[in-house]
Amino acid sequence: MNFNNSHRDRITSIYLEALKAVNGKRCVAQHLLDNEIEGDVYLLAIGKAAPAMTEGAIEILGSRVKAGLIITHQQILSEKVKAFNVVESAHPIPDQRSIEAGKQLLTFIDDLPANATLLCLISGGSSAMVEVLPEGVGIEQLQQLNNWLLKTGLPIDEINAIRKRVSLIKGGRLATRLKQQRVIVLLISDVKGDDPSDIGSGLLFAPTDTGSHIRPTDYPTDISRIFGESPDLPSRDDPCFRKIEFSLVATLNKAKQAAYLNAVNRGYDVIVHQEYLQGDANEAGVAIANELKRNPGNLHVWGGECTVKLPLNPGTGGRCQSLALSAAIEMHEQLGWCLLAAGTDGSDGTLGVAGACVDSESLLRAGDRFGNIELAREYLHRADAGSYLNKTNDLIVTGDTGTNVADLVLAYCE
Repeated sequence: MNFNNSHRDRITSIYLEALKAVNGKRCVAQHLLDNEIEGDVYLLAIGKAAPAMTEGAIEILGSRVKAGLIITHQQILSEKVKAFNVVESAHPIPDQRSIEAGKQLLTFIDDLPANATLLCLISGGSSAMVEVLPEGVGIEQLQQLNNWLLKTGLPIDEINAIRKRVSLIKGGRLATRLKQQRVIVLLISDVKGDDPSDIGSGLLFAPTDTGSHIRPTDYPTDISRIFGESPDLPSRDDPCFRKIEFSLVATLNKAKQAAYLNAVNRGYDVIVHQEYLQGDANEAGVAIANELKRNPGNLHVWGGECTVKLPLNPGTGGRCQSLALSAAIEMHEQLGWCLLAAGTDGSDGTLGVAGACVDSESLLRAGDRFGNIELAREYLHRADAGSYLNKTNDLIVTGDTGTNVADLVLAYCE
């Protein structure tokens, strides 16, 4: 078995095992087995992992779930999930479906019995999928804001701080509509630090970042007009938060730990990097390549979420594909290496892929290893890594994974 096939297969398997460890169905079911909820329950699930998390809840609670609202962007759903009110919404750019989801969310909350137990299952992607806008702000303005934010390359926590400023439900404002219900929130975290107020823009949690640093003059004129239309964010000691309990059922660290254990079982010496991988994806690819050269003979594990600042006419691909191609360019003269960079949600950019797995023959497969390295760089700099990696047959397709705990990068160099 040659180097590329053996390590590519092993590293891909380690990635898939890490996904299983943070799968929404599995993690919610295990949490509810370990932490029993008595009596009837009303269920609210929002985000990329909402269907999987719902299945986990139904597996344990069964008919005790009296009613449910599921807001997600998925189209393929199990019969268990379809038994509830399912709202198919938009991601990553909100549209009219997001506004409709917001209306149904408020109706669901307002109709809850005063003494009900509400089980909320929240994962990343919620920010785009559900919204209630202040008077005078329309979906067109919200789309302009989100399009602009995604092009800036800002980290997700800063993006969510801005989103909270133009919403009637984010930043804990949804909690103010609750009565005396007991609220149990189970979270899958896709944000640095796992702060519940940042996951899905903190529908039920007072913000730790109030966005007070946001100045309308920092933004394009047509976007800056919508700031200041929403009411003030609730304070952390607001009574509405007193009956809200929360638990993190899946995190990036849990995925990294699963990758570590699986890699050790396969005979690797493993280095798990504790720092959160962030910043420009192209620069991160170079830094990771340099780390591999400094510390060969180990399987390296990183986690986080980089960003790509998009040019005027970007190509296809995403942050993981950009990171992978950047590393491949930097490693083009190095033999015996392999790197996988992929989203845990199975989605990276615009091609319907999770990311990419590149190795010491990737540029050779594109005809560039001893030829035109500049061509690979051109693809990278015009944010078209996906087109290049499609030629080299390095793209990873997982489909929906039932989770979302940011991105994983696994890399090995002999």
